[in-house]
Amino acid sequence: MEETAEAIANLTRERWEANADYWVKVIREGRDRYRTELTDAAMLDAVGPCAGLRVLDAGCGEGYIARTLAARGADVVGVDACQGLIDAAQQAVDTAVPAGGGAGSVSFTRASVDALPVEDGGFDLVVCNHLFSHLQDPSRAIAEFGRVLKSGGRLVSLTLHPCFYVENSEHGATRSVPAAQYFASRGVDQRFLVDGLESPSMITSWLRPLEFYSGTLRDNGFVIADLREPHPTPEQLRDDPWWREGFPTALFMLLIAERR
Repeated sequence: MEETAEAIANLTRERWEANADYWVKVIREGRDRYRTELTDAAMLDAVGPCAGLRVLDAGCGEGYIARTLAARGADVVGVDACQGLIDAAQQAVDTAVPAGGGAGSVSFTRASVDALPVEDGGFDLVVCNHLFSHLQDPSRAIAEFGRVLKSGGRLVSLTLHPCFYVENSEHGATRSVPAAQYFASRGVDQRFLVDGLESPSMITSWLRPLEFYSGTLRDNGFVIADLREPHPTPEQLRDDPWWREGFPTALFMLLIAERR
């Protein structure tokens, strides 16, 4: 089992390296409307005021959430297993105009979220923006988040909705998930297709039942404080055919958990 898990992790890392330039383009050109018009605002609302907090951005990608939180006064460490995304994140910081007015700080390092190179109890907040669906088994990562958070610290995680997400949900698919699949770990293999741009490599999106998240969080010292399901407004659905097709069912789940 350990060898299988390592093989899956290595394959996932290779695929993300192949997709790194693609995702930098998508994010920096604002092409992902799910993020720019829905999930980014939901994440930042869940985080709330963060000035003076020490924050871990786990699975930081090219770093835009980390940079946003740093601009709001947080001291942020971004971690990702993909070297191409970490290089892009660091390059954006190196070439940025220094912010004034009491902005925080940001740094990036390549590492697995299963083995974080940071001290115990050193963080006030862990944010995971679209991370859990790219981990075949998030158990180790959740254990690590419990280790690095202070007592009373928070985990804010946005992921694909395990109850409803299926292949091609972004393109109107509304198939139900049979119980035999829902209560097991299931993978959805597909290429990203964002604003007409297709990713070079396929990615597997992993989904597990709600009881997996609640039980794993509990076992690692967390209490779920809130569960939200970011969704478009009635006006967006009424006025924009893109949202009517692209949001046929609940696609996202946002968990807020507190470390005991």
